[in-house]
Amino acid sequence: MKITIAGAGAMGCRFGAALAASGHDVRLLDGWEAHVAAINDYGLRVTDERGTRAVRVPAALFRAARFPATADDVPPADLVIVFAKATATAAVAAAAAGAIRPAMRVLTLQNGLGNIEALLPYVPRERLLAGTTTLGTELVGPGHIRALGSGETVLGGLASQSAISAQRIVADFSSAGLLSRASADVMAVIWAKVAFNCVMNSLCTIASIPVSALARYPGFDDLAGTILAEVATVAAAEGVRVDTGAALALMKAQFDPAASGNHLASTLQDLLNGRPTEIAHLNGAIASRAVAHGLAAPANALITQLVGLLEATHDRRVTSLR
Repeated sequence: MKITIAGAGAMGCRFGAALAASGHDVRLLDGWEAHVAAINDYGLRVTDERGTRAVRVPAALFRAARFPATADDVPPADLVIVFAKATATAAVAAAAAGAIRPAMRVLTLQNGLGNIEALLPYVPRERLLAGTTTLGTELVGPGHIRALGSGETVLGGLASQSAISAQRIVADFSSAGLLSRASADVMAVIWAKVAFNCVMNSLCTIASIPVSALARYPGFDDLAGTILAEVATVAAAEGVRVDTGAALALMKAQFDPAASGNHLASTLQDLLNGRPTEIAHLNGAIASRAVAHGLAAPANALITQLVGLLEATHDRRVTSLR
C-alpha cells in the first residue's frame, strides 16, 4: 500500500517506520527542515527495548503556508494518515486539497477535538476515517524517535461505506506490529481519548512530570474525576457517552512503566521544546463547547489558562535555585 504521512512528528514517525519496515511504500511529510534532512541522510532512527535502528523511509518538507499542493506535487497514495498537530489541521488540509485523489482514503489519528470538522471541507465523508492511538512515543531529536511501551490503535469510518476500508487498514497496521482494531462508533472512541488526554496530558504538563509520577499524588482520583465529569457532561450534550470509570481505569493502567509510565505526554513535549501545544483542542475545546451548550466546565477552563500561562512564559521558567 502507498501511504503518505502528513505530520512526521513522534507518532507519525513511529507509524511510518513500522509500516515501511513491513513492506509498505511510505512517504513522510513534515515542516521541520532539520528533521526531514536527518531522515533522508541517515534514515529514521527508532529507539525501543531492542536498541536503536535506522529505517529507510523518504521524507519531504511540507510547509502549509507555502505548499498549495496539486495532484502533480505529491506522489499517488492509497492512504494519507494525518498526524499534524491539531492546531495545523485546517492549514494542512487546505494546502493539500488539490492532491486528494478520488480513490484516496484519509485517516486522522490526531489528538483532540475539531480535526474531523477541519478535514471534512476537503475530504468526502465516505473517504474520511478517524481514530486514536495510545502508543507512547517521543521525538528525541531530528530524525530520531523513542518508541515506548505498548498501545492500541482504534479507528473507523464516518460513513457506513468506510467499514471495509477500516478493516483493511486495521489488518495492514496489525501486520506491521501496530496493534489495531476497528470500531463502529468512532466518535465514542475519539471522545474517550479526549477524556484521557484532558487529564493525563494537562496534569503532566502543568506538573512537568512523566505519566507514572501521577501515581504518587493521593488526590489523583478526585482531581481526575472532576475533569472527567465535565468532559462527560459536554460529550453527552453532543450525543456521545463517555464512561468515566473506564477512562480512569485506563489512565491508572498507564502508570506501569511497561505500558507508558515513563512516557512524556505530547503536550509536555511541545512545551519543553517551545512549540505551541494542542491545549485549545483538549481542555480548551471542552470549556468552549460547554459554553456553547450553556454548561459550565470550570476545571477545564482553568487548566487551559494554566497551560497557556506556561506557554507564554516558557523562556523565563526557573529550573533551579540560583
